[in-house]
Amino acid sequence: MEWLKFRASACAPLFTGEDGLTDTQQSRLNELYSRHASFLSGENPKARLTDNMSKELDKLLEIKERVEKGVVELPTGAKSYIENLVDQYVYKYEDGVDNKYTRKGLAVEDSDDEDINKSAIKLAGSLLFADYKKSNSYLTKGYFCGHPDIEDEDEEMIVDIKSSWNKKTFPKRPEDGKSSDYEWQGKLYCYMKGWRKFRLCYVLMSTPEDLVPDNEHGSLHYVNDLPLNLRVTYIDYELTDKDIEKIERREKAAVKYAQEYYNFLINKNK
Repeated sequence: MEWLKFRASACAPLFTGEDGLTDTQQSRLNELYSRHASFLSGENPKARLTDNMSKELDKLLEIKERVEKGVVELPTGAKSYIENLVDQYVYKYEDGVDNKYTRKGLAVEDSDDEDINKSAIKLAGSLLFADYKKSNSYLTKGYFCGHPDIEDEDEEMIVDIKSSWNKKTFPKRPEDGKSSDYEWQGKLYCYMKGWRKFRLCYVLMSTPEDLVPDNEHGSLHYVNDLPLNLRVTYIDYELTDKDIEKIERREKAAVKYAQEYYNFLINKNK
């Protein structure tokens, strides 16, 4: 399936939820396993597991073993995302995203002009004392691909710029800007690049005049008079070994599901 590619900017649904045991389930497994071991060793003859406990232990061990073998059940959102990709290929159409938010983001992302008010990338770099440059790289690894905004070679860090729609939607605190979609987008860039650090950087830029809606006051959109420290909010993430394991498990499961759905479509009504 050489045509199948998961774009980092769109494939966050693949990573919804957790694989295997939750922290509570893992704690319960440890408790039951320890109790069973103490009974078998003769250390505590009264620690024999009840029938219900034995069934619970077997079920928890089965979940743990399935994940260790890479067997995972994709969430509904992940399946819908994969089906949409296969549909586009089989039925020969493109399903792009074009709205006022993406148009503003593209318009203010970068500029050859040295005026930082015309480039979110330059403005973020100015505030954070970094020489950020727009990346031209196309990253790919396995079935994943994508264009990162910035590759900071000195810090070995991916930086992704998000230009907020207006003053109201701009996240003022780091916790306000946390997004699992953006987090996984950045972590996938790191995975493909072979780095571990990712910075999600929200920048408040003036909206191009032709994009300001008639029903929104201009004061929401024109921001050049604000000090720089009020116009950038960033969150740092790390790609962990656990993240990498999840990426590779979900990739395998996603490709398998895509192949099954593709086979269903091309053999439909035959």
